Amino acid sequence: MEQSSDLNPILSAFQKDLHAGTPPLDALRAILTATSGRAVGLWRRQDDTLLQIGFCTVDDMPAETHDAFAAATKRVPLNETGLGIVKAVQTAAPALADLDTQATVLETSATWLARFAARRSLAVPTLSNGTINGVLAVSTAKDLTPGHAEWDLICRLAAELGDLLPTSD
Repeated sequence: MEQSSDLNPILSAFQKDLHAGTPPLDALRAILTATSGRAVGLWRRQDDTLLQIGFCTVDDMPAETHDAFAAATKRVPLNETGLGIVKAVQTAAPALADLDTQATVLETSATWLARFAARRSLAVPTLSNGTINGVLAVSTAKDLTPGHAEWDLICRLAAELGDLLPTSD
């Protein structure tokens, strides 16, 4: 897929950090800004587990909330079906979690959304050679739905990130 010029700075930051083996915090912060997000994370798939590559939150996020989520999602088994990042892998499609658990039944994600002061999160699988190899997720206070600029940006980034993710430890 051809990279869009508006994605190039973010993708270049990802490429630099992922190649160096460091968390891509600059790229994640750029996604927060571009999407008016509250939290953003990137995981790579290893067998039946998602391994956190990086996680970033807005500056006003309580440190306890940031640290608790980062620790809880450092390593996520794919049987944790209450999380949008897992649903995205299981369905091979974008997974929308809502603060209202009746809307998506992703109760665990809804709990984190409340703590993030967010309304919705979008988790989008990344692909390399047709295989799901990771997930990009953004939580936001906005009414994130298909067709909105932020939704499209997250999906376009996920489409590009698959080839950048590391394939082994």
